[in-house]
Amino acid sequence: MGEGTTVAVIGLGALGLVSLKNLAEEGYVVTGFERNGYVGGLWNYTEEDKTSVLQSTIVNISKERGCFTDFPFERDVSSYPSAAEVQAYLLNYVDHFKLSPNIRLNTCVKQVRRDQVRNKWALDIEGAGPEHFDKVVIAIGMNSIPNIPVVEGIESFGGVCVHSRAFKRPDDFVGKKVLIVGLGNTGADTATSLIGYAEEIFIAHREGTIILPRVVDGKSLDHSVNFRLTKLQDFMNDHFPDFAEKNLNKFVKKIQDKAFTIDPKWNLSPAPSLKQSVPVVSDTLVTAFESGSVQPVSALRKVVQENAVELADGTHLAVDSIIWCTGYKTHFGLVEDEYDPTKRTTAQWAASRGSNGKPLPRLYQNIFSLERPDSLAFMGTVAFPNPAFQIYDLASMALAQVWKGRSSLPSRASMEAAVDAHHEWVCGLARRGSVYPGIVKPQEWMRWVNEAAGTGVDEYLGYGWKGWAFWAREPRFCNLLMTGIYSPHVFRVFDGKKKKWDGARLAIERANEDVKMKKVKLL
Repeated sequence: MGEGTTVAVIGLGALGLVSLKNLAEEGYVVTGFERNGYVGGLWNYTEEDKTSVLQSTIVNISKERGCFTDFPFERDVSSYPSAAEVQAYLLNYVDHFKLSPNIRLNTCVKQVRRDQVRNKWALDIEGAGPEHFDKVVIAIGMNSIPNIPVVEGIESFGGVCVHSRAFKRPDDFVGKKVLIVGLGNTGADTATSLIGYAEEIFIAHREGTIILPRVVDGKSLDHSVNFRLTKLQDFMNDHFPDFAEKNLNKFVKKIQDKAFTIDPKWNLSPAPSLKQSVPVVSDTLVTAFESGSVQPVSALRKVVQENAVELADGTHLAVDSIIWCTGYKTHFGLVEDEYDPTKRTTAQWAASRGSNGKPLPRLYQNIFSLERPDSLAFMGTVAFPNPAFQIYDLASMALAQVWKGRSSLPSRASMEAAVDAHHEWVCGLARRGSVYPGIVKPQEWMRWVNEAAGTGVDEYLGYGWKGWAFWAREPRFCNLLMTGIYSPHVFRVFDGKKKKWDGARLAIERANEDVKMKKVKLL
């Protein structure tokens, strides 16, 4: 199955583009719908009230690890690309794989509903009649609805109060006393971008965080992660989960403390476990804390006057601007309720303090609709410490193979049970603190996706006969894959269900050579 089967991909940010490409290369007749006049989603800077990067944004993961599996960044792009360079990369991706004929811009899908008579999905298009498809991939909804906490007295606040989605220009806050709510990567970027513009900058947090640099001693921090270390961590997570969690937290904190001197007065420790959160990656935030340019404060409790707030520790601050860096709610409202995976969020999740008012989608492997796994899938609801481009490249490769019949799904009852067990685990994390609803167990999800996509990685880099045969035949290259940069191209090296990329080996060798020849420099 594949040839002649029609698929609609709704949303053409990075996740939608890679889904469109991976399905098209398996023979599906794919049409991508994008309501904007451009592809790339949030990577395309816009001053409109839409989710986008800042003009000053630099990615938090190196290009060597953060690219798609069969398309590296250009060699002259810095190791940590700017947002504009990532957007150019995505446009080059479209051109390289000749995706333009499959793309329809300025086309708004108002609703996705099941046409039982035709046994197809009907897409209601704004300004046009419905169009019908055999299968649908929803690649929007993750970063469209701002998540704004309910704060006592907020209606009396007299100043500017916006979500980070609406924050575009720091010079709009010249002379302002700004309170940023949320110490994640968005909060850190927002705070440091305001330096030199705002009179005072406060960043409120309730749980602390780990802060990591992008580069240590001229070497990208993420280049120290290799395939062998990842497999060792997977083994520890499988067999000694508590020890593995504690050891990872301790190891990463050592990296932080070697790079930065963290003042106890900032209350960053104890930080949430890396099992359920990601560190802040910033080369300038600690310096800003040290200089007082940005002041870390405790969590926002309530608004007490039109220009004053009270914090959790009882402190009162005079502020005239609040910026919510509190993330987004997953929203799949364009899918009719029967098939919307966010409509069955459990009371257990909603009652957990770490849910933060966000829904918890019910999806098998955080991808497949439980009601229609053979024809409805969602991209954007898988999260763990790994590059997002790589995650969704693999997810859409697996999706293509499942829908093609080369890989299978368990029964509906088994999938429901798996989701129940997974949600029980997620709720357990949420009782400890904040957690992203799309979180998965890395080792389990990666084993599943490698098998479903047919990458061959676990076989050829494992300890079975294929692994030993590969090592005997290619010892130098095998060692490079195991101990060199953990390149996304490794998933296209071997024969398997998915399409092999003949350029994967050269790309991996070139990336390792490039980082040895020169130290990484930031923009």
